[in-house]
Amino acid sequence: MRRRMSNWLLRDGRRWVMRLMWRVGRRSAVDTAMGMAMEAVPKATPKTQVQVFSVDGPVTVYVRATQCRVMVCRTDAHTVSVESSVLHAFGLELVAEQDAAGIYIVAKRKPVVGKLTRVDFTVIVPHDAHLVFNLTPGEVVLQEIDGMLELPPPAASGDA
Repeated sequence: MRRRMSNWLLRDGRRWVMRLMWRVGRRSAVDTAMGMAMEAVPKATPKTQVQVFSVDGPVTVYVRATQCRVMVCRTDAHTVSVESSVLHAFGLELVAEQDAAGIYIVAKRKPVVGKLTRVDFTVIVPHDAHLVFNLTPGEVVLQEIDGMLELPPPAASGDA
């Protein structure tokens, strides 16, 4: 019995071990095809859009968006600049308009595919600009604050 076992290990066992090592170490055709398909898919890159509005005197800037990040910078220029960076733009409707009352920036998500979208805004405003944010939810980053900043408590959900 031992002789048979040792003969098998020397003759067939080596082949079995070599086949096992070959199977574990190699890539199958499916693995290769999947890898090539993943490399062919374009990487998601943010779509950037810049809009500049001229203003005379104090202005109010309204921002209404969902799941976004708004960075606010102050400047001495008499313009309001809105730079939006949108990842997966197909899930978002983005509008920035100006009228006599101010500048409105609205980012509305589409019902199903909007959950895939990520939007970041950089808003450059004059020092005397009034800012109004309605973010559900969102993040506001204020850069270079010099002076007093007052933030009232958020309104109760029944007050809207």
